[in-house]
Amino acid sequence: MTQPHILYVVPTFNRAADLPRTVGAIAAQDWPDARKSILVVDNASTDNTTEVLAELAPRLPCRLEHLRKAPEGPTVARNIGIARGRDGLVALVDSDVELDRGWTRATVAAMQEDPTLAMVGGRLVFGHDATLLNSFGGTTSFLGLSWDQDEGADSDSITGPRDVLWANSSALLLRPGPVLAAGGFDEGFFYSYEEPDLGLRLAIAGWRARMVPTAVALHHVDMRIVPGHPDMIFHITKNRIRMGLKLWAWPRLIAFLALNAGFSFADVALRAPRMARLRALWWNVAHLGETLRLRKAAQALRRVPDSEVAARLDRAWFPANRLRGQRRRMVRGSILAGGSDDRVAARRG
Repeated sequence: MTQPHILYVVPTFNRAADLPRTVGAIAAQDWPDARKSILVVDNASTDNTTEVLAELAPRLPCRLEHLRKAPEGPTVARNIGIARGRDGLVALVDSDVELDRGWTRATVAAMQEDPTLAMVGGRLVFGHDATLLNSFGGTTSFLGLSWDQDEGADSDSITGPRDVLWANSSALLLRPGPVLAAGGFDEGFFYSYEEPDLGLRLAIAGWRARMVPTAVALHHVDMRIVPGHPDMIFHITKNRIRMGLKLWAWPRLIAFLALNAGFSFADVALRAPRMARLRALWWNVAHLGETLRLRKAAQALRRVPDSEVAARLDRAWFPANRLRGQRRRMVRGSILAGGSDDRVAARRG
């Protein structure tokens, strides 16, 4: 088969110290230098990102472009890259991720073997302990709650490929055509749920996502665990509800609304920060007209019945490893610490 051009899209914000490792691993991929290029989409970093990339670019065997933009979040950054790479394949790589040298060859091979795949990922392992999985695909419950599969499991427990509803975009190969036809990532999702939302839209359009264990990437996340910031709780809550409003067909939508009414008000009553959760509920009321327009576009994509997509949902309504108000789930090597959540949004709505 012909070797497609791969555009590696790296969204970043104030990660100058991490970029040489991330960009270096991309440049070292087992893929022809003439058939790959790197686009770093910079959400207005205030550190020395510009200087670091300017120094890196002349020493790389492939082209590196640095694009600075307003701080609109990773969804906008990814969409810019996907549109730029429409003539080949696009690899999304977060700026704290280090791809194994064979990641590209493994993901491209899977995509070329199956023309129904729109997403291909692999074993995303923790940088502090590569024997520990961060993710091997993503799953969603009927409540809309979504989480990384196998987080905290031993990496060698994965023995074969797996079809999933969606995949973590920290290291993910995309087929741009179907992603763009589905509207790309929802740019109203500043943080959280952008991947399950896109995965479900692709699923109702008849596209699939697959994880392959031979594609390995290290995620160098900060293992200090601090309480989730109220702004992050707001985004997580509002996006979960909006995703369901857009994507479930009647009469499943009625059941989703009924269940979420009970769950959401119980969530407000029992767990802080309450105002963040109330603000998320009100946001969905205030933006209902926009959501319904997006719903119409999403339902126009439908090529498979709602029951077929629903059959892929997780049987559990909640993840086994709960967040419990923290910014990240506890796994081996996590450290409970003071401080603040560094993912605080630059904008709220």
